[in-house]
Amino acid sequence: FVLCHPKMALSMSVVSRAQCRPAVSSTRAYTKPFTAVRAPPVFRSRRTYVVRASEGEAPSASAAAPAPAVPVQEETPETVFLEGNGGSNTELALSLLLGFTLVYAPLTIASVGRRLWLNYKFTNKRLIVSNTSPLFKRQVQIAYSEIKEVRVAPRGFGGWGDMVIFLKKGGTLELVGMEKYQEIKAHIEKCMWTL
Repeated sequence: FVLCHPKMALSMSVVSRAQCRPAVSSTRAYTKPFTAVRAPPVFRSRRTYVVRASEGEAPSASAAAPAPAVPVQEETPETVFLEGNGGSNTELALSLLLGFTLVYAPLTIASVGRRLWLNYKFTNKRLIVSNTSPLFKRQVQIAYSEIKEVRVAPRGFGGWGDMVIFLKKGGTLELVGMEKYQEIKAHIEKCMWTL
């Protein structure tokens, strides 16, 4: 098998032009051009160099001109609205009372785990949920601008409630056993529209 291309035939002295003709006799000439595989383009980052005048030189006109003033918005400091452990006191007390039954034992373990290892922090800019369990350590931070909708469901005759936060990207965050769940929902909805 010999690659036959006019450019290759010139660079290789062993193969002549006569050998590059198709072996099959036909009335049509071979007209398909040779396609070379191109390497992907290399993207290089542009570097910016700062040139400073020496002590004896006068600064140039472009360096002496001040940059146009850009209005700078002062950011409001982040203030904490509510910070605390996960799980409500009422839920924990009820779970401990009913925990001796075989049916309610897994729910009691979950309630005690939330109380020990789950921490919530609601600020004026974001919501932070951190899990400090020795088996599973994780921290989730969600800006209020990423939240699409907040839904709550009361539990235990309104003593505590569950909250589901729907994100704009399609994800959800479930907060189970929250005290003051109505106040937290109102705070999140207020911060969603003011940011």
